[in-house]
Amino acid sequence: MHEIIQQTGGLCRIALPEVMPVSDRHFLSQFYTVDKQSNWQLRLSEADIYCLTEKTTQLSLRPDFRQSHYRHRQQYPAKEPLLKAVKIRQKLPKTVIDATPGVLKDSLMLAGRGIRVIAIERHPLLYVMIKRALTHVNTNIRYYFGDAKDLLADFQAEIIYLDPMYPPRRKSAQVKKEMQILHRLVGADDDADRLFDIARQQHTRLVVKRPSHAKPLGGIAPTFSSSANKRGATRFDIYLP
Repeated sequence: MHEIIQQTGGLCRIALPEVMPVSDRHFLSQFYTVDKQSNWQLRLSEADIYCLTEKTTQLSLRPDFRQSHYRHRQQYPAKEPLLKAVKIRQKLPKTVIDATPGVLKDSLMLAGRGIRVIAIERHPLLYVMIKRALTHVNTNIRYYFGDAKDLLADFQAEIIYLDPMYPPRRKSAQVKKEMQILHRLVGADDDADRLFDIARQQHTRLVVKRPSHAKPLGGIAPTFSSSANKRGATRFDIYLP
């Protein structure tokens, strides 16, 4: 548990809503000091969705998978380069482990194509928020709390997918704001190389999303790579077992 606490991006105090599930309050109190004056404010909206706001920046995170920008990628799967990256002999896998799920956008898209997704989230607050959002949609996602470095060996899948945090971006578009608060909430994935090493030990195909200018994780060249978009700003590194 202490290792997971160290990965919470520096957030140690949080204001919780007066009305919230007892199980969620108890779970979060194991990791954070509950403080009404905290810079980080969590509330439960009328739509039964958690919304997190950082008061100093007014950045907020409100994962609601019923919203259109979450559903868009499921409606146009042919444009998704990730689907090409996870294919094995031109066929989609039956099961994918998403070891860095974040706000679950990639997992939702994969699950929408009939793939069974095992998502492992180690950030306590993000886990609680996403878990509640999942209660409002039907998905083929099994969502777990814990550090993927410790849990990967407990599951079997044809693909392990890694998408470590990119460096923060300073842009004002709505999606970028979501990424800004994620960076501030979660912090940098400083142990991404270690997770990569453990994933390679599972003797299964590994797909890693990277900025095109970045070195491969662990400094190990992939078996092959594919571009994630026409601009070539992102790539997928594929490692065969």
